[in-house]
Amino acid sequence: MNLEHPENSAEQGTAKADASTAQSKRRKLIQTGLVGAPALLALKSTPVLAANCKLPSGFSVSGNLSRNGTTPCSPKLNGVSYWNTNATADQKDRPFAPPYFNASIDASVTTFGQALAKGNSNIHAKIVAAFLSAEAGSFLDLDKVKDMWNQGVIGGAYLASAGDSWDAAEVEAYLDYVLS
Repeated sequence: MNLEHPENSAEQGTAKADASTAQSKRRKLIQTGLVGAPALLALKSTPVLAANCKLPSGFSVSGNLSRNGTTPCSPKLNGVSYWNTNATADQKDRPFAPPYFNASIDASVTTFGQALAKGNSNIHAKIVAAFLSAEAGSFLDLDKVKDMWNQGVIGGAYLASAGDSWDAAEVEAYLDYVLS
């Protein structure tokens, strides 16, 4: 207490209380920020299933500018060349028809083997490679592959995500992105 000027004692006490309150508010703000940091980190974009690949719902055929890294998809799905060499006779003999795909858009493609033989630039070969990769356990789901063909290539409108449907060219662009 200030004996010479007792009126200053009250002012000093109020100033100390205000400083203490300000420090308490600052401390609380910092602590709140640290508590919120994991939530913000959780919102950060990360690759799907530890791979730098996109499911159809996260893929953009208009440039896919949100890619991470320099490779578009790592690891990629096994491509047409791989399956042309490594598919079993049973896999190659499967009909390019139900229950796998509704129909072919090329009369010369009636089996998976005939589709693969069309080469890396053929959409039949690409969809078969994606199908066999999905069947082998890739990040891509078998039903999605079937739907891409049956709805997007044959039907003209595969619903990739809410409000975004793909035609055959967009399905093929996605297959080019994910296949090695």
